[in-house]
Amino acid sequence: MSQTPNTQSSSAEGLDLVFWDPSGYRWSGSGDWNQWRYIPDGLGGEIGIRFGVKSGYGTFDWNNGGVAPHGSINDGTGAASFGKNEQTGLASTRVNAVRMQANRQFTGAQNNFTIELDFSRYKGSKVGGKDGVAGANTLIGVSDIYAGLTYAKTVVTITGTLADGGAASPQGWKLLNGGAAPVVAGGNQPSAQLSLTNGVLQGTNKPAPGGMANSIDTVMGLVRLDAAGYKTLHLSYDIFPVGNNRSPRVENSGLYVASAFPRQPAHAEPPKAEAPPSKPTVVIKDNPGKKPGSTTSYTFTVKNPDGSIAGKGCFTYETPADGGEPKLTAFYYHDKIVGTINQSNVQTFYFNQDDKDKRFTFVTGSPAKGICSLTADTTLPAQLTGIGGEGPQSYLNKTIDFPKLAAGTSVTEESSTIPAVDLVVVIDSSVSMKDEADALNQAVGAAIEAAKTKCPSDLRVTYLGIEGTFKNTRFDTTVKNYLVGTAKADEAALRGRKKGTVSGGGAQEDGARAIEDVVTHYDWRPGAKRAVFFLGDEAFEGGGNVDQEDIDVANRAIEVAKKGDVRLHTYLGTSSAKEKHRKALEDEFARAASETGGKAFTAKDALNGFQDLLEKVICGSKSSTTTTTEFCCCQEYVEQDEAGGH
Repeated sequence: MSQTPNTQSSSAEGLDLVFWDPSGYRWSGSGDWNQWRYIPDGLGGEIGIRFGVKSGYGTFDWNNGGVAPHGSINDGTGAASFGKNEQTGLASTRVNAVRMQANRQFTGAQNNFTIELDFSRYKGSKVGGKDGVAGANTLIGVSDIYAGLTYAKTVVTITGTLADGGAASPQGWKLLNGGAAPVVAGGNQPSAQLSLTNGVLQGTNKPAPGGMANSIDTVMGLVRLDAAGYKTLHLSYDIFPVGNNRSPRVENSGLYVASAFPRQPAHAEPPKAEAPPSKPTVVIKDNPGKKPGSTTSYTFTVKNPDGSIAGKGCFTYETPADGGEPKLTAFYYHDKIVGTINQSNVQTFYFNQDDKDKRFTFVTGSPAKGICSLTADTTLPAQLTGIGGEGPQSYLNKTIDFPKLAAGTSVTEESSTIPAVDLVVVIDSSVSMKDEADALNQAVGAAIEAAKTKCPSDLRVTYLGIEGTFKNTRFDTTVKNYLVGTAKADEAALRGRKKGTVSGGGAQEDGARAIEDVVTHYDWRPGAKRAVFFLGDEAFEGGGNVDQEDIDVANRAIEVAKKGDVRLHTYLGTSSAKEKHRKALEDEFARAASETGGKAFTAKDALNGFQDLLEKVICGSKSSTTTTTEFCCCQEYVEQDEAGGH
């Protein structure tokens, strides 16, 4: 194999490049190590990227003095050096990179990390090659790595795997060096050219035309692969201190992948390449469980520094009936600067609601009124920016909110007749609930009278304690005594446990079992609306904190309530649970209510007494019919004036 550098002073043919689109990519945390993430390739396919470390080295925290990997659209260094000097034969509408800066430390003599690229989803056929492999019209690039002339030296070794499983050979690869980037803050001008020898990329002491000698960093360099067909590529970054310099310095390097459309044939009979794609790059990560064929709309706002609304946006996407990728069907944004722009202006669109990778990004071109393009991103930081013309300064310090589900128009109609409502109030009879029992007892009369006016009903209320009662309150009968004595239930059929058979508060805090017994055995009136209002301050099965056993019995109670057409309302009182356990309790009480159509309350809702809370429970136990009309329409929404103006 040849040991001479594989370099190329200029592009032998005119190439129009389409770079990958990492606008939706960012590092989500330590869980991203050794995990594949996929980035649109700009051709309709995707390129996988995975970060790791070399054998013998541990993973690290990018944010410990560094910057975690993230997408860089219209990349600064790339855009500045691209197309100049030795890359005069190349052109692209925009240059995109994944940028990263390793943390500020040397691990021993080196700071090592690796990047793998997977081309199994790559649309190589769009540039005259084959799908699933990178070929002669695929370019891999790096920029801003340490040149080795001052503080440190970065060596990037590229290896790979062919489609047939064989090892990649770099013999046919060619390097295209870019021009010098402009001086940045601190006086550092990335100027050193790169060399490529046997798949090893590193800086040289040769400055790019217009560059400075002894540059800290290198210019952008693109490696054009050959036609062998590469399924994967593996880039190993080794960062060495120079001399005895052990100061913690790392570069803010960029990684590029581009696909080339030749402007003129390199051979007499070149493979025919399709025209560059005209469709925008659209990635929508839909929530699972969406009904096939359904449409979903979201709205977002752009705000001035004082919080007033500067602009409004809206988009709609369809979940295909065939189960394919979500399709963007409408996009509108409006403000006083650009007027209204729509889907025809969209170049890039990315929307992901997952909390781990929550992001909303769009890039539009050719808007109106003195501005060339708009770029929005809800991360790093959340902002809207304008490029070109006289408009960009108007977007300084404006922020963009993450989109919210567009609300349809809901109309709730109450029944015109006075319904029969059976409400059973069940309380945990442990000592800690005595205050709630007293307060509830005092508020009941006034709450029922108020409810008669707000939501008239033929109301019947029964008050029961779980294996215990509270003196001088309406809670003077236990669940078991009422069900066996009044409702004539078979005691052997009850799931509630007897007081004294369970340690701690035990049976008196068996909320789920009590709910199940009441739903199943209470003497409900025929045709009456059914509801249970449960009050407690600990978990559903014998009290304490929430564990799997509590979740299981709650699931059972919820299912029984659904089958019995009973709404569950819940109240979580004050407890000694620590904050993390308190949150789990709140979630379980709320889940029991929401899954059965009821309402959930906590001690905060009863700060002003129980009367208002009881009114909500009584009125919430009646039946009503809610009709929701789907959101319409995006353009009308964004062009409507709002209070605060835009």
